[in-house]
Amino acid sequence: MINEADTLRSPARLTSPDPRSSFFARHDPDTGRPKPITPEDQYAAVTPFVLNPSVPEAIVIHFETAKNLYMYAWFVFRFYPIAEQQAFGTLEFALRERQSEFVRDYMERHPRRMEPGLGVLLKNAIKERLVRNETFKARQRWALTRATERYRYEQIEKMRAEGLRYIEFDDSIVTPTDDDLNHDWLSDFFNAIPYLRNEYAHGSRVLHHSVLHTFEVVTELINQLYPNEVNGA
Repeated sequence: MINEADTLRSPARLTSPDPRSSFFARHDPDTGRPKPITPEDQYAAVTPFVLNPSVPEAIVIHFETAKNLYMYAWFVFRFYPIAEQQAFGTLEFALRERQSEFVRDYMERHPRRMEPGLGVLLKNAIKERLVRNETFKARQRWALTRATERYRYEQIEKMRAEGLRYIEFDDSIVTPTDDDLNHDWLSDFFNAIPYLRNEYAHGSRVLHHSVLHTFEVVTELINQLYPNEVNGA
Protein backbone atom coordinates (compact mmCIF):
# COMPACT_ATOMS: atom_id res chain seq x y z
CA MET A 1 0.00 0.00 0.00
CA ILE A 2 1.32 3.46 -0.90
CA ASN A 3 2.44 5.56 2.04
CA GLU A 4 0.20 8.56 2.61
CA ALA A 5 3.19 10.89 2.14
CA ASP A 6 3.41 9.74 -1.49
CA THR A 7 -0.27 10.22 -2.36
CA LEU A 8 -2.05 13.29 -3.73
CA ARG A 9 -2.19 16.03 -1.13
CA SER A 10 -5.58 17.23 0.01
CA PRO A 11 -6.08 21.00 0.42
CA ALA A 12 -5.91 20.52 4.19
CA ARG A 13 -2.47 18.87 3.93
CA LEU A 14 -1.10 21.08 1.16
CA THR A 15 1.26 23.09 3.38
CA SER A 16 2.17 20.31 5.81
CA PRO A 17 5.84 19.25 5.74
CA ASP A 18 6.59 15.84 4.33
CA PRO A 19 7.24 13.53 7.32
CA ARG A 20 10.64 12.65 5.84
CA SER A 21 11.73 16.28 6.18
CA SER A 22 11.96 15.72 9.94
CA PHE A 23 14.56 12.96 9.47
CA PHE A 24 17.39 15.43 8.87
CA ALA A 25 19.24 17.83 11.15
CA ARG A 26 22.15 20.23 11.01
CA HIS A 27 24.86 21.08 13.52
CA ASP A 28 23.94 24.04 15.71
CA PRO A 29 27.19 25.97 16.41
CA ASP A 30 25.58 27.73 19.40
CA THR A 31 24.64 24.57 21.29
CA GLY A 32 26.94 22.03 19.64
CA ARG A 33 23.95 19.75 19.20
CA PRO A 34 21.90 18.64 16.19
CA LYS A 35 19.07 20.97 15.23
CA PRO A 36 16.12 20.00 13.00
CA ILE A 37 16.24 21.40 9.49
CA THR A 38 13.73 24.21 8.90
CA PRO A 39 12.29 25.79 5.73
CA GLU A 40 14.67 28.68 6.37
CA ASP A 41 17.59 26.23 6.24
CA GLN A 42 16.17 24.81 3.02
CA TYR A 43 16.05 28.30 1.52
CA ALA A 44 19.55 29.20 2.71
CA ALA A 45 20.96 26.01 1.18
CA VAL A 46 19.76 26.74 -2.35
CA THR A 47 20.04 30.54 -2.59
CA PRO A 48 23.85 30.61 -3.20
CA PHE A 49 23.39 29.10 -6.66
CA VAL A 50 23.05 32.22 -8.80
CA LEU A 51 23.58 32.45 -12.55
CA ASN A 52 25.53 35.34 -14.09
CA PRO A 53 23.63 38.40 -15.33
CA SER A 54 24.79 37.49 -18.85
CA VAL A 55 22.80 34.22 -18.82
CA PRO A 56 19.67 34.53 -21.02
CA GLU A 57 16.47 35.11 -19.06
CA ALA A 58 14.76 31.93 -20.26
CA ILE A 59 17.62 29.82 -18.89
CA VAL A 60 17.57 31.68 -15.57
CA ILE A 61 13.82 31.07 -15.21
CA HIS A 62 14.36 27.39 -15.98
CA PHE A 63 16.95 27.20 -13.19
CA GLU A 64 14.84 29.20 -10.74
CA THR A 65 12.13 26.59 -11.29
CA ALA A 66 14.61 23.89 -10.24
CA LYS A 67 15.38 25.88 -7.11
CA ASN A 68 11.69 26.30 -6.32
CA LEU A 69 11.22 22.55 -6.71
CA TYR A 70 14.02 22.08 -4.19
CA MET A 71 12.27 24.48 -1.79
CA TYR A 72 8.91 22.74 -2.16
CA ALA A 73 10.53 19.35 -1.58
CA TRP A 74 10.22 20.35 2.07
CA PHE A 75 6.52 19.61 1.61
CA VAL A 76 6.79 16.81 -0.99
CA PHE A 77 10.00 14.81 -0.52
CA ARG A 78 9.77 13.27 -3.98
CA PHE A 79 10.33 16.71 -5.50
CA TYR A 80 14.08 16.35 -4.81
CA PRO A 81 14.84 14.12 -7.82
CA ILE A 82 12.50 16.27 -9.94
CA ALA A 83 14.46 19.35 -8.87
CA GLU A 84 17.68 17.60 -9.88
CA GLN A 85 16.19 16.58 -13.22
CA GLN A 86 15.11 20.19 -13.83
CA ALA A 87 18.66 21.35 -13.03
CA PHE A 88 20.09 18.89 -15.57
CA GLY A 89 17.54 20.14 -18.08
CA THR A 90 18.67 23.70 -17.44
CA LEU A 91 22.25 22.72 -18.23
CA GLU A 92 21.18 21.09 -21.50
CA PHE A 93 19.12 24.19 -22.36
CA ALA A 94 22.13 26.44 -21.71
CA LEU A 95 24.50 24.23 -23.70
CA ARG A 96 22.10 24.18 -26.64
CA GLU A 97 21.53 27.95 -26.62
CA ARG A 98 25.22 28.78 -26.21
CA GLN A 99 26.20 26.47 -29.10
CA SER A 100 23.40 27.34 -31.51
CA GLU A 101 25.66 27.16 -34.59
CA PHE A 102 26.95 23.73 -33.58
CA VAL A 103 23.36 22.55 -33.04
CA ARG A 104 22.34 23.81 -36.48
CA ASP A 105 25.31 22.13 -38.19
CA TYR A 106 24.72 18.90 -36.28
CA MET A 107 21.07 18.79 -37.35
CA GLU A 108 21.98 19.46 -40.99
CA ARG A 109 24.42 16.53 -40.93
CA HIS A 110 21.99 14.19 -39.22
CA PRO A 111 19.71 12.30 -41.66
CA ARG A 112 16.67 12.75 -39.39
CA ARG A 113 17.59 16.31 -38.35
CA MET A 114 17.72 15.30 -34.70
CA GLU A 115 19.09 17.75 -32.15
CA PRO A 116 22.25 16.75 -30.25
CA GLY A 117 21.64 15.38 -26.78
CA LEU A 118 23.16 16.47 -23.50
CA GLY A 119 26.24 14.25 -23.86
CA VAL A 120 27.04 15.53 -27.35
CA LEU A 121 26.52 19.14 -26.30
CA LEU A 122 28.72 18.80 -23.23
CA LYS A 123 31.44 16.98 -25.19
CA ASN A 124 31.58 19.77 -27.76
CA ALA A 125 31.63 22.48 -25.07
CA ILE A 126 34.64 20.73 -23.51
CA LYS A 127 36.32 20.37 -26.91
CA GLU A 128 35.79 24.06 -27.72
CA ARG A 129 36.96 25.03 -24.21
CA LEU A 130 33.73 26.80 -23.42
CA VAL A 131 34.05 25.02 -20.08
CA ARG A 132 37.43 24.32 -18.44
CA ASN A 133 38.62 22.57 -15.31
CA GLU A 134 40.83 25.47 -14.29
CA THR A 135 37.88 27.88 -14.27
CA PHE A 136 35.81 26.04 -11.65
CA LYS A 137 35.55 28.31 -8.61
CA ALA A 138 34.89 25.33 -6.33
CA ARG A 139 37.86 23.34 -7.64
CA GLN A 140 39.98 23.62 -4.46
CA ARG A 141 37.05 22.71 -2.21
CA TRP A 142 36.22 19.72 -4.42
CA ALA A 143 39.87 18.67 -4.21
CA LEU A 144 39.76 18.86 -0.41
CA THR A 145 36.57 16.79 -0.35
CA ARG A 146 38.22 14.19 -2.59
CA ALA A 147 41.27 14.04 -0.32
CA THR A 148 39.10 13.81 2.80
CA GLU A 149 37.07 10.92 1.41
CA ARG A 150 40.29 9.09 0.54
CA TYR A 151 41.73 9.73 4.01
CA ARG A 152 38.60 8.38 5.72
CA TYR A 153 38.58 5.31 3.50
CA GLU A 154 42.23 4.65 4.37
CA GLN A 155 41.47 5.03 8.08
CA ILE A 156 38.61 2.55 7.87
CA GLU A 157 40.84 0.09 6.03
CA LYS A 158 43.48 0.56 8.74
CA MET A 159 40.88 -0.14 11.43
CA ARG A 160 39.88 -3.38 9.70
CA ALA A 161 43.46 -4.49 9.08
CA GLU A 162 44.49 -3.91 12.70
CA GLY A 163 41.31 -5.34 14.19
CA LEU A 164 40.38 -2.09 15.92
CA ARG A 165 36.86 -1.52 17.22
CA TYR A 166 36.87 2.18 16.38
CA ILE A 167 39.09 4.85 14.93
CA GLU A 168 39.00 8.64 15.08
CA PHE A 169 39.06 10.91 12.05
CA ASP A 170 41.08 14.11 12.16
CA ASP A 171 40.10 15.89 8.96
CA SER A 172 42.26 18.88 9.91
CA ILE A 173 45.37 16.97 8.80
CA VAL A 174 44.05 16.37 5.29
CA THR A 175 45.89 18.17 2.49
CA PRO A 176 44.93 17.75 -1.17
CA THR A 177 47.63 16.28 -3.40
CA ASP A 178 48.57 17.66 -6.80
CA ASP A 179 46.43 14.90 -8.32
CA ASP A 180 43.47 16.14 -6.29
CA LEU A 181 44.04 19.76 -7.27
CA ASN A 182 44.48 18.88 -10.95
CA HIS A 183 41.69 16.32 -11.12
CA ASP A 184 39.78 16.19 -14.41
CA TRP A 185 36.34 17.12 -13.11
CA LEU A 186 34.98 17.63 -16.61
CA SER A 187 35.58 13.98 -17.44
CA ASP A 188 33.66 12.99 -14.31
CA PHE A 189 30.78 15.27 -15.22
CA PHE A 190 30.77 14.13 -18.86
CA ASN A 191 30.50 10.50 -17.75
CA ALA A 192 27.94 11.05 -14.99
CA ILE A 193 25.57 13.86 -15.95
CA PRO A 194 24.07 12.46 -19.18
CA TYR A 195 23.61 9.06 -17.50
CA LEU A 196 21.84 10.52 -14.46
CA ARG A 197 19.71 12.81 -16.58
CA ASN A 198 18.60 9.91 -18.80
CA GLU A 199 17.79 7.77 -15.77
CA TYR A 200 15.38 10.45 -14.59
CA ALA A 201 13.96 11.08 -18.06
CA HIS A 202 12.92 7.45 -18.56
CA GLY A 203 11.42 6.91 -15.12
CA SER A 204 13.37 5.98 -12.02
CA ARG A 205 13.05 4.63 -8.48
CA VAL A 206 15.79 7.00 -7.31
CA LEU A 207 14.85 8.97 -4.21
CA HIS A 208 17.40 11.04 -2.31
CA HIS A 209 17.67 14.59 -1.07
CA SER A 210 21.40 15.13 -1.72
CA VAL A 211 21.02 17.16 -4.89
CA LEU A 212 22.81 20.40 -4.00
CA HIS A 213 26.10 19.25 -5.52
CA THR A 214 24.27 18.97 -8.83
CA PHE A 215 23.00 22.53 -8.39
CA GLU A 216 26.56 23.70 -7.73
CA VAL A 217 28.00 21.90 -10.77
CA VAL A 218 25.22 23.16 -13.04
CA THR A 219 25.72 26.73 -11.78
CA GLU A 220 29.47 26.52 -12.39
CA LEU A 221 29.09 25.10 -15.90
CA ILE A 222 26.42 27.57 -17.02
CA ASN A 223 28.37 30.52 -15.64
CA GLN A 224 31.39 29.35 -17.65
CA LEU A 225 29.22 29.17 -20.76
CA TYR A 226 28.00 32.70 -20.11
CA PRO A 227 30.78 34.60 -18.32
CA ASN A 228 29.86 38.14 -17.36
CA GLU A 229 31.88 39.67 -20.20
CA VAL A 230 30.02 37.58 -22.81
CA ASN A 231 26.45 38.38 -23.76
CA GLY A 232 24.76 35.72 -25.85
CA ALA A 233 25.90 32.78 -27.92
